[in-house]
Amino acid sequence: MATQSFRMGSALLAALPALFASGAAHAQFEKPRSFQANLIPGIAASGQNYTIKNPVTSDGFMRIYVFTTPWGEFSAIGDAMMRQRQRELAALGQLQQVTESDSFNRALAEAGISPIKFAGELIVNPVQTLGNTLSGIGSLFGQVGSSASNAGKYESDPMADLTGASRKKRELAVKLGVDPYTDFPPLQQRMTQLSAAAATGGLVVTGALMAIPGVGGIIVSNTATSANLGNVARDNTPAQLLDINRPKLLAMGVNPNLAEQFLLNRNYTPVDATAIVSFLEEVQVPGREAFVARAATVNRRDAAVFMRRQAEMVADYQNKTRSITGFVSLGGFPFVTTANGGVLGLLPLDALSWTPSTDKAMRDITASLRSASRGGRAEMRITGQATPLAKEKLKELGWTLTDNTKI
Repeated sequence: MATQSFRMGSALLAALPALFASGAAHAQFEKPRSFQANLIPGIAASGQNYTIKNPVTSDGFMRIYVFTTPWGEFSAIGDAMMRQRQRELAALGQLQQVTESDSFNRALAEAGISPIKFAGELIVNPVQTLGNTLSGIGSLFGQVGSSASNAGKYESDPMADLTGASRKKRELAVKLGVDPYTDFPPLQQRMTQLSAAAATGGLVVTGALMAIPGVGGIIVSNTATSANLGNVARDNTPAQLLDINRPKLLAMGVNPNLAEQFLLNRNYTPVDATAIVSFLEEVQVPGREAFVARAATVNRRDAAVFMRRQAEMVADYQNKTRSITGFVSLGGFPFVTTANGGVLGLLPLDALSWTPSTDKAMRDITASLRSASRGGRAEMRITGQATPLAKEKLKELGWTLTDNTKI
């Protein structure tokens, strides 16, 4: 369960008097919006093996999805995480189609594996409560971080490493376009099961799966980056990825202890961490340690996905404009400086409403900007849509907002 710093609902209600006293007394707030799943861009309301429940709620920053599957009911916070789950559910459907075929069952028998034993029961989970009425994103906008209590080296399965099952699973995941270390239990179990059968039973997985088309890159928009990331994920163990990423962070000027805290934060998969390092490598400017410092402190999975997505946005913007000159921390959150002397926030927010949480976050960021005596244009770009009130309030604070930013 998330720490108290992420229980924003009750904390913000308790803090309202202080907010009013600090100058927010005349602020106008609105209730976070709700949405019909079939009207959300980039989201399919249902598929072969899932259905998203309506309405899809939000917390002023991110959309909160609940979806039903044959393996149980799950939640996903944010459009990016829901799109990831859709890819993973598509992969599950493709695996199920292959593993239930006559040819696959014959291959199992030839490998000495009982089809009944292989089928097994996949995990059936209740809704994963990540605080499913509030995301962890609001707490990213502020000074309060989390401890490194969740840090620890990635565990490995010595037997899977010895038999080659770990390699088989990485190959399978990359073929399907998903993260081999996914935190989605049904897919993780099915890939583990199939890769073990391939390794210990001699089953030729590549032959059985040749007909499966990839369902996209490993959750990365940039095609070149996705292809490279897939190869790295396939060919290296988690420990090897640590050894690849560590010197890259040090070369960026990141403090060794901070680099270690980030790399060992289990809210990121090894592929997540590698993706963030790769994106930061593309942005050859000073101050990247500010991004790593914020990323290292997250203690929720949805916040980790947010940071990965933000790193991708920053890299995409730099590749298109070459205008980023550095990073700066505002209210404890990484923004970038630009060649025209301005400050830019590139934020993968789904649905920005002007709630007490939004008001406090944006006032803290603005106060931090002013205390740093930074002139120039103050701009934010978000991937989702902001309400008219949110745009109005940000303008009053001196920010120019561009929503529906594509990457």
